Amino acid sequence: MKKIILFSCILLGLNSCDMIAESIREAHRNAKGYGEVTKSERKQDKIGRELLEKNTQKIVWNEIELIIPENTTIDDKGRLVYGNQELEIKFYAVTRKENICSAEVSYKKEWYKKYNNSYYVLEFHTYQNLIFHTNSNLKLAKKIARENNFTEC
Repeated sequence: MKKIILFSCILLGLNSCDMIAESIREAHRNAKGYGEVTKSERKQDKIGRELLEKNTQKIVWNEIELIIPENTTIDDKGRLVYGNQELEIKFYAVTRKENICSAEVSYKKEWYKKYNNSYYVLEFHTYQNLIFHTNSNLKLAKKIARENNFTEC
């Protein structure tokens, strides 16, 4: 009887190992590959291309007048929003210049402008671990920086 129970346990153990190995193989098949474009990134790129063609509007954000694409807003976190989609473009203010342009990180691009004893920063952020970067959003960030007289870091 002990041998039958032991044999059953061994078979059960081998079966569960096969199940674990199969689930790992399945996860690898379904995993997003390095550098593959996600649905969100495609949408970001499409929106960026669309906004490059749009007219601009003037808004006041944190006491500074900014020129941004028509039908866009800046949310509470400082992110540029079109419809309900947050873009990879962000605005924020700092009081000391030492707090900007210090990042040597390759996935960030910053521009700044001094206004009323504060520095206003325009930041473009890409995903560090992906090969694909939404170039249309980078072009859009450069256009916004140029139209608002921001200085590149």
